[in-house]
Amino acid sequence: MSSKAETFSRSISACTKNGEKLLEDAKCLFGFDRFSTALALAVLAQEEFAKAFLLQLVVDDALPWLPEVRRSMVRHQCKHLLAIVMEWLPPFDLDRLSEQQRRDTERHEQKMAWYQRSLERYKQGNLLPDPDDPEPIEPDFVFPPDVATALNIYRHEEIERLRSGNPWKDADWATGKARKIADGSLDRKKQSAFYVDITKTGEIGLHPGLITRDEAAEAIDLAKHFSEGLITYSHEYRKLKEILPVIFASLKDT
Repeated sequence: MSSKAETFSRSISACTKNGEKLLEDAKCLFGFDRFSTALALAVLAQEEFAKAFLLQLVVDDALPWLPEVRRSMVRHQCKHLLAIVMEWLPPFDLDRLSEQQRRDTERHEQKMAWYQRSLERYKQGNLLPDPDDPEPIEPDFVFPPDVATALNIYRHEEIERLRSGNPWKDADWATGKARKIADGSLDRKKQSAFYVDITKTGEIGLHPGLITRDEAAEAIDLAKHFSEGLITYSHEYRKLKEILPVIFASLKDT
């Protein structure tokens, strides 16, 4: 019997490979000036990469593998909200990794040196903190507003809607990119790239001809960013793994 890690690894790989295929198709159609279909396929690719990302969070014990979380993978808005988080995470880059490791090592050495100085003071009978030698602390970490809002909406609106049918909305989440995404703006654009909408008065509404070259290129670039892999050892991802279990703790207790 396959282990959880092996099972999820295969699922992550399948979602990623399908996302890559959709992205390649989007690029091909973009080259033929089929901007509407290219955008739609690029957004579908983003959704597949978002599913792989969600599964990776489960593997890393950042998200619980509960029915509500599983069902969120089929809701477009949920995947689009996760894409906001993915867009914020840094891409895989060896230079960035080396620089991060250098900073981590430097902070660790500073901390150890401080502990040694504190120990020497203690041995000399000085039990009070030295105001001229404060303990080195980690810099404060703040999630960007759109990312924080996307996480709150995903947990408290989308997951609660799937769990109990009673989403909790907050005034702080009422505006911004994540709010528009949660209200279906990207999904409507994707649909409009495929279909001609007819209004109540019988007129033409949203339709593929409204999709611009720049919009299609932007969607492709974002999918490409996701396809290149994310640094799961970055400070950003570490903080994500710390905060998600906190905001999902009450769900696991129900």
